Amino acid sequence: MDGESETGLLIDVSRQRVVIDGSAVHLTFREFALLCFLVEREGVTLHRSEIASADNAFIGSVKTRTIDVHIKRLRRKLEPYGDVIRTQRGFGYRFDRRAQVRVTTSG
Repeated sequence: MDGESETGLLIDVSRQRVVIDGSAVHLTFREFALLCFLVEREGVTLHRSEIASADNAFIGSVKTRTIDVHIKRLRRKLEPYGDVIRTQRGFGYRFDRRAQVRVTTSG
C-alpha cells in the first residue's frame, strides 16, 4: 500500500510529508521541523527551552512561549490526531504515538 490510502496519521520524515486519513497535510518548514524533533525523541518530555534551542538551529532566535504557539497550530493541523503531542504543564511537550499513528524514516 502507498500509505495515502490508509486511515490514521502518517509522518513520513524522509519525504517530509504528513498524511491524515489519506489526505496530505500542509505544514510549514518550522512546523515540520518541530514535529520531527518531537518524533525523534518519542516519549521524552522536552522543556520549552530545549525545543526553542533546537528551533534556533533551523530558523534563528525563538522565544520559549513562541513554541506554545507553534505547538497549538501543529495540533490543529494534525486533528483528529493532535493529541499525540502531549503537554506537561509548566514544563514542555512530548510525542506519544498511538495505534493509528505511523512514522516512517525511509522511502
